[in-house]
Amino acid sequence: MKTGNSVQLRDDVLQRHARSIPAHMGYTTEQFRWRDTLRVLKGEVGVITRVFPNSKNANVQFADHLIGISITELVPAAVSIS
Repeated sequence: MKTGNSVQLRDDVLQRHARSIPAHMGYTTEQFRWRDTLRVLKGEVGVITRVFPNSKNANVQFADHLIGISITELVPAAVSIS
């Protein structure tokens, strides 16, 4: 993944997020907001605006959101042929 690539969130991004929260701790308000943001962006195409060289994170610009996320949660955007 590099700057300028078109990407989408993985199909299982919401399940992966849910598994990252220990069951005994529950969700915080911020984690609920992040889950809602992921739900809105799922299926949308974004563009990588920055890849952080010393980590596996990137900034991705979607139509109405700029998010920072692990590149393991991204897949190349499907190419539509018209």
